[in-house]
Amino acid sequence: MVENQPGKTVRGTGKTGGKRKKAPSQGASKNAVASQKTASQGSTEKAAGRKKPAPRRTSKKVAPMREVSAEERYCMIQRAAYLRAEKQGFNCDPCRCWLAAEAEIDALLASSR
Repeated sequence: MVENQPGKTVRGTGKTGGKRKKAPSQGASKNAVASQKTASQGSTEKAAGRKKPAPRRTSKKVAPMREVSAEERYCMIQRAAYLRAEKQGFNCDPCRCWLAAEAEIDALLASSR
């Protein structure tokens, strides 16, 4: 039989022999009770303070597009052509990328009118 010695673990129990847990002081128990009260009060406030979700809008009103200047159109085509060539690893004909980008931007601008 194994004796219970302070600091030694008794086999199979996972408990240390000879050590007892101290009871919490009065100040600690007051804090624990206070935190329990605030936690319960907070949950009732959250439940009471919930708002109903806003109704969903079915149709979006889009502001009319302003006219795009020739310079802005050129910059848009330039950027689109560059991105198209980059996707292909710059192993392509620059004129073909430019023409494809120009068609893409013109279609985009036509659909926004």
